[in-house]
Amino acid sequence: MSKSRLNKRKIFNDPVYGFITIPDERIFDIVEHPVFQRLRRIKQLGLAHLVYPGALHTRFHHSLGAMHLMTKALAELKLKGHAISGEEQLAAEMAMLLHDVGHGPYSHALEHSIVNKVSHEQISLWFMQELNRTFKGSLDKALEIFEDRYKKHFLHKLITSQFDMDRLDYLKRDSFFTGVSEGTVNYERLLNM
Repeated sequence: MSKSRLNKRKIFNDPVYGFITIPDERIFDIVEHPVFQRLRRIKQLGLAHLVYPGALHTRFHHSLGAMHLMTKALAELKLKGHAISGEEQLAAEMAMLLHDVGHGPYSHALEHSIVNKVSHEQISLWFMQELNRTFKGSLDKALEIFEDRYKKHFLHKLITSQFDMDRLDYLKRDSFFTGVSEGTVNYERLLNM
């Protein structure tokens, strides 16, 4: 194995889930890109740390956690007989990883103040389109899934719906970092049902 391939194998030690493995070198390249790295400086809960001092976790943490749950959900769906190709899985993981990349400082608190009438979802889409150009079309399918244009609509539902990996992660993560037990969910039980 070449040195460059070794450098693209990354495992994050996450306080909520334990070890999160970056499943593909293309995802590693996205994680290392400055557009994604900026999420390290954006708090998940905006100003909530002023009330809950432990709520210092970031959109970077949340995005990795949501991608981790997407990987688990897709593995479970495959076990139950759903046909999901390797490229579909990679695209869904990319879309999940980047679902919140458009968040700015203070998260939802200033969402419509900085750029009037533009949601973080729209900004996420713009960032994804720019990353797709940078990575020469490797996010084409991820964009289709993110925008619900892909034929397997359930992949989009795993990103945004009443029961999505975004929600599962932020409930678990926000509860963990704030110390508020009401948000605790048994994500493993829900994914294995």
